[in-house]
Amino acid sequence: MITAKAIFWIVMAILVVVVLPIWMVISVRQHLGEREGDESRRPGGVAVGNALQELDRLVARPSVEYTIEAEKFMLKRDDDRGGD
Repeated sequence: MITAKAIFWIVMAILVVVVLPIWMVISVRQHLGEREGDESRRPGGVAVGNALQELDRLVARPSVEYTIEAEKFMLKRDDDRGGD
């Protein structure tokens, strides 16, 4: 007699071995078949592009710690005279 656990694992094996590869091939073909300029089929395309540009702008800016350290005035010490 087949138990519910055995049925579950049989269904999972069929999904992993048959359905998952077919789904992956179809999705890759759809992705490669899309035109670059067709934004109507990819509604998030413009938003993702804008978000990446904003992220690049934020990463290129120096962090607050570096700007504060650059603004600090360093006092000369007695041993910085250079051999006097």
